[in-house]
Amino acid sequence: MTKHYSETHWRGAIYTALRQSPDGVAGFCAWAAEFRDRRIAPKTLYKKLDGSDPGERLSVDDAELITEYLLRMSPCQGGARSWIMALAARFDLAAIELDAPPPGGRWPCEIAAIVEKGFTLQEQGGILSGLLAGALRDRRITDREADAIEAQAYDEIRMLLRLIRNVQRVAAEGVTLGTLGADE
Repeated sequence: MTKHYSETHWRGAIYTALRQSPDGVAGFCAWAAEFRDRRIAPKTLYKKLDGSDPGERLSVDDAELITEYLLRMSPCQGGARSWIMALAARFDLAAIELDAPPPGGRWPCEIAAIVEKGFTLQEQGGILSGLLAGALRDRRITDREADAIEAQAYDEIRMLLRLIRNVQRVAAEGVTLGTLGADE
């Protein structure tokens, strides 16, 4: 009998993503042995992903390694972090994927990026307010309206989290408005 792996459980999500990779579980095991000096037999990994044997549990280190492998496989990138989201949801937390940082890990002018994101957030806040006003006009929210509100809210959350990254980089580098243009 085939075991059912749930996408809402972190082990099920990581197994599904791994199974959908071009070489599956065996491909990961071969990659881990060759490139990360981590030897694990496919049969052992299946047991760890299954979770039904208390003696065979997947470690966070192995889950990170699987994620790294999946991120290297372009068709698998979408599901590579799904297990993290499932684990967070289990404990009433949320995990949201962000866009990759710019090339080189920073913007040429982080202050300008912060200002731009501030304006974008103002604009997006207006869009969300409009969606809420339109949805509540008849004192009920349809599924379509809920989907639109949810999508807009998540867009704003992602933008806020990206703004936090910019602010943290500026703080770490000690950039101030007074230092802008000082080297010109």
